[in-house]
Amino acid sequence: MKVREIILDFTSLLDVTMIILFFFVLYSSLDVENASEKAKAAEASYTEMQAQNEKEQQEWREKASEEWERILTADANAANNQKALSAYNEGTGLAFNLHEVERGDIWSLSVLSGKKKLDEISSDDKYELKDRLKECIENAGYNKDDVIIGTFTFDGSSYGTAKAVPTIEEAIRDIQREYKSLYFTSINISR
Repeated sequence: MKVREIILDFTSLLDVTMIILFFFVLYSSLDVENASEKAKAAEASYTEMQAQNEKEQQEWREKASEEWERILTADANAANNQKALSAYNEGTGLAFNLHEVERGDIWSLSVLSGKKKLDEISSDDKYELKDRLKECIENAGYNKDDVIIGTFTFDGSSYGTAKAVPTIEEAIRDIQREYKSLYFTSINISR
């Protein structure tokens, strides 16, 4: 028997392998570029989301801080309000009592702190009236931050007092611009 020689030619196989390898290298580098672009986009998206989250957390912290301050202020104001209500119930709050004097067009305003008479005012000049009322409030021992509850009592059926009521109420409202926690009620005893 004759032995045949088998010659294996790997040239074509090597060519095909190189072509396949070339495509793998080419497409793998494209995948790396795509993956790199996706990673950069994901990183940008994550950074944006993180910044948004930090902003929302900061807003939440500010709102929580404001709410906490409001609660603390409300507690402090509640104590002051309760103190003022107790003083009012005990009759030691401010009282503005308006009455006529002899003639029908002259009036007098008594300012009381409890049973203590602070002043007797009979001025039509609203600026002088305002100054004297502020002086009475200060003499009663109130500060601008205190809660003050007062009553303004008048007889609306009398000509002089009915005419003076708007002037006095306006003077008290002017004082309320400085004394933010000054509350008063008008009581017409003629009804």
